[in-house]
Parts: sequence; structure tokens; C-alpha cells
Amino acid sequence: MILVKIFYKDGLIQGFQVKGHAPSEFGDKGDNLLCAGVSTLVQSVHSYMGWKESLKDEKKSEGFLEFLVKPDFLSEFQTLGQMTTFSLMSLSKQHPNAIQIIEERN
Repeated sequence: MILVKIFYKDGLIQGFQVKGHAPSEFGDKGDNLLCAGVSTLVQSVHSYMGWKESLKDEKKSEGFLEFLVKPDFLSEFQTLGQMTTFSLMSLSKQHPNAIQIIEERN
């Protein structure tokens, strides 16, 4: 199961946490197409925001990525964050037994 958390602050997307792996029915580790799709989405956003030097906090390990965007970049991050959220939710609707999404608002 892939677990996704979308972090919001004052109604704005602030960052993401993704952990776990898709079931083996989508492919073995390293060949799992669903894992590859989720990873590509979230790692691309993470890499871009890192390149923009806009990351406030980040944690990475095998099968885990979490990052938050600095407050000064929140409005600039919204279009990218919304596109990523929409894509992850679309994958979750297609594969509800493989991806769980939690929206954490504060």
C-alpha cells in the first residue's frame, strides 16, 4: 500500500509525504509501474522545489519522501501542488486498494 499525506496550511498545499510500495500485482520492486508513477510525480515536484531553493524541510529514505515548502513560496507552489494532488487522487480512484490519501489540514 502506498500512503500519501498532503499537508495544508491555512488552506494552501504546503507539502507531501509518500511512503510504502504498491502491491506486487503491479510489478516487482524496481519494475512496479504504479510505484514508478507515484514516485515520478512526487519526486519531480520535490526536485523542482529544491532547485528553486524553496524547501523548508525534507526527509528521505528507502520508500519514503516528505517535504514542506517555505512559507514565502506557498502561493507559487499552489499550481504545482494542485496538479500533483489531482494526479495522485486520480491514481487513487483507479487503484483504491493500492493508494490511500490523507489530507492533513491545520
